[in-house]
Amino acid sequence: MKFAEHLSAHVTPEWNSQYIRYDDMKELLAQSVAKAQPYADESDNILREQFFLRVDEHFFQYCEKESTKINTFFAEKLAEALRRWETLKHEAVHVEQARRHGSHRTNATSSTTHPTNDQNTGATTTDGNKSTTVKRRSIHVEEHDIMAPLTRVLPERLIERTREKQTQRLQYRKRIDLKLAFSEFYLMLVLLQNYQTLNFTGFRKILKKHDKLFQTTRGEEWRKLHVDSAPFHTSKRVDQLINDVETLYTDTLESGNRARAMKRLRVPPLEEKQSPAVTFRVGLFVGMLCLLLPTVIALGANLHDSQSTKPLAWRQALFLYRSTFLIVLHIVLIGINVYGWSTSGVNHVLIFEIDPRNHLTYQQFLEIGTFLFVLWFLSFTGFILSSYYDFHPFIQPLSFVTLILLFLFNPTPTLYHQARFWFLRTLGRVICAPFYRVGFADFWLGDQLTSLELIFFDIEYFICFYIYDVGWWPVYSESPNRGLLCDGWPKIVLQTVLMILPSWFRFAQCLRRYHDTKQKFPHLVNAGKYASGFLVIGTNSLRRATAINFLDEPTLNPFLYVWMGASFIGATYKLVWDLKMDWGFFDKNDNENKFLRDQIVYPSKFYYYAAILGDIIFRYIWIINVFMHFRTHSAEYADVIGFIFGLIEIFRRFIWNYFRLENEHLNNCGEFRAVRDISIAPLSIVFDHTTLEDMMDKENGIRNRRNGKRHNLINEEIKKGKILVTNEGSDNETVIVNTPFPPMAHSTQIVDELNTTLTIVSSLSSDDPSPDPVLIQ
Repeated sequence: MKFAEHLSAHVTPEWNSQYIRYDDMKELLAQSVAKAQPYADESDNILREQFFLRVDEHFFQYCEKESTKINTFFAEKLAEALRRWETLKHEAVHVEQARRHGSHRTNATSSTTHPTNDQNTGATTTDGNKSTTVKRRSIHVEEHDIMAPLTRVLPERLIERTREKQTQRLQYRKRIDLKLAFSEFYLMLVLLQNYQTLNFTGFRKILKKHDKLFQTTRGEEWRKLHVDSAPFHTSKRVDQLINDVETLYTDTLESGNRARAMKRLRVPPLEEKQSPAVTFRVGLFVGMLCLLLPTVIALGANLHDSQSTKPLAWRQALFLYRSTFLIVLHIVLIGINVYGWSTSGVNHVLIFEIDPRNHLTYQQFLEIGTFLFVLWFLSFTGFILSSYYDFHPFIQPLSFVTLILLFLFNPTPTLYHQARFWFLRTLGRVICAPFYRVGFADFWLGDQLTSLELIFFDIEYFICFYIYDVGWWPVYSESPNRGLLCDGWPKIVLQTVLMILPSWFRFAQCLRRYHDTKQKFPHLVNAGKYASGFLVIGTNSLRRATAINFLDEPTLNPFLYVWMGASFIGATYKLVWDLKMDWGFFDKNDNENKFLRDQIVYPSKFYYYAAILGDIIFRYIWIINVFMHFRTHSAEYADVIGFIFGLIEIFRRFIWNYFRLENEHLNNCGEFRAVRDISIAPLSIVFDHTTLEDMMDKENGIRNRRNGKRHNLINEEIKKGKILVTNEGSDNETVIVNTPFPPMAHSTQIVDELNTTLTIVSSLSSDDPSPDPVLIQ
């Protein structure tokens, strides 16, 4: 593999702009050699050498700029790592002390309990007089206990036991959070170590190529002078931190079990590899689908009536199967989304704040989706055949829904149980939106549900059908009474409430984020977007409920025009929000990316313009419903057209996911966050461990940082008086950092290391103003 491919495959996406620009430097050398070709043809070595000298002057300036940039960024991340290491180290000490204190209390309680029992036992085994005395004393004690104020004794014991359980539960939770924080910090150190190696290898490769093309040794000399002695290459502090983390984690949090500790700290492969078994199963399921699809088409085209000459229940099948089809299709499309994010460098693992060591790959998503598709087609085939033979056909869709629910709620540690439980926890937070803080995964899942409104509409039909309509023994019998909620106006109201639920979830999330941040924009404005969905669904329900009064002239229905106006306003509202807020397009600083934004990830601009055009079309495709009211013969296909609209909305959401995650990824890149920040609160409240980092996982999710500056946090802290940064002298520009951390072991050494690191970078930054200054994040 060429180094350029190796570099692109192993870079940390959030630090992409901070790596050596190997491709640009390689292109510069290639252009220089091409321009020097006339001198080579004339065999004029002197002119050729002079030309290369002029090129080297510009080339080595570029190399020096890149070296300064890399040194600066490395020093920033190293300083951040040292601060985080001090916090984690002392938190680990607190956790271990609390654990030992709890174990000592438990041992003390048990030791005071056993001697009492032994004394009582011994007393009862002595002579008769002594045993009589003990019995009298026990009776006296029992009478005294009865007379004691129970209202005072029992609550005290309950309170003490409750406090002990709460303390144990809190200590356990703190220990789990600390382990997560250590694993993420360890991952950060490995990424930083990889950053050192890749950049040094890049310089060595490009300078070696320079000497080969220019037939000189100036590149090697420059490398020995500037790169071999550069702090990003010579510093061994990251290696030391990695060893220190492994030792402390093993001794403190895993009781000396190094194998278990390293399994917990295991760093996932920088280049995600796929399992051959999963690849095989995906291919197997796709092959089965290639056989099942024409089978279903052939059966549907040839079987119109059952053996008893009754028509097959195609309309009921549409209502019973279309929702599950949309769900399975959505899973497959999300798998394709994950593939696109992974290949384009969009770090969806960090954005969703999932475990980088254990998460579903795109092939595993495709495996789940294709497997469920195989079951769906088998179920639909069984429905057609059982309908033809008049043998309880409606068992098939109910069985398939039951299989999906069993797969989702399966409590055993099989079938990707961690991913399933993560989904269920996130779904629970979405449903209970006003009562939980909202993260990116929460509102992303809420947006996915808004594209599945057809499923919520079909829930009413599914329940009412299996309660009242289907006859299990006579196949096509119907109940004379459909119940209160399954007919007339109550049915419309129930359908309306169910369809409003996805928009309500997102509406409640927006209100919660406003409550947490007190920011009217964008949260209240975003809530208005979902409130417009209430209006669209409500007016559409009124149109459907009153349609029976306008069977001859449906265009005279006044609610038709109210629904049209509400739909137009809602579609325009959502379209503007998609393009401007969710995707970040039409940015003022779009530069060469006209109508887009300054930075784009995907390789072709055509994708972006096609997505804009597609979003406009898909947002207004509901207009087809309007024309259906002017063509009464099309009304019989309304259910099929509704299903087609559901498919289009799923596809629109599939496109939306690409650019929404890309926009979030680019905003996160502004903070150069490559791992999750696990916020840990100290067990002891004596010390004030103030975090110096702007946490990514705030209550409003991963916020938009496009207009923010990386030094905003430090400026705020300086104003509060929590951090003092001064420059001593103009010659060496020593940066002294005084923090409110308590006196701790080796604290002077850490401050000295920070000052030394920042002094080196300050001297590097003063030579070239182009790189970002050294900032304390």
